[in-house]
Amino acid sequence: MPVCHLRPLAALLLGLLLLGLPAVTGTGAEKRGVCPELEADPSCKQECLSDGECADNLKCCRAGCSSVCHLPNEKQGSCPQVDSDFPQLGLCLDQCQVDSQCPDKMKCCHNGCGKVSCVTPIL
Repeated sequence: MPVCHLRPLAALLLGLLLLGLPAVTGTGAEKRGVCPELEADPSCKQECLSDGECADNLKCCRAGCSSVCHLPNEKQGSCPQVDSDFPQLGLCLDQCQVDSQCPDKMKCCHNGCGKVSCVTPIL
């Protein structure tokens, strides 16, 4: 068989192989947590394509037509148990609504007086 007849066959085989591969959308695995609802960014900048392109525990989140690295709402770990038999010290005010409003790795958890505050999670 002449070489010129093998090129279409090789192209067809390559095409079939590529159809079975997953789409490449960036590098790295998806990180834990959920992206918060962000205000639309009219610049349509593409800071990231996947979570793996974002530092630390930041996730690649949509902001309108843009994608940006942002703190997720749900951080790793779980909220500590609150002992309701003892009065809680500190302010009885809501300090946060979601994990991403808390610094570093702190989570937004119930504080024992019917409110929520930023606390160190149990890992």
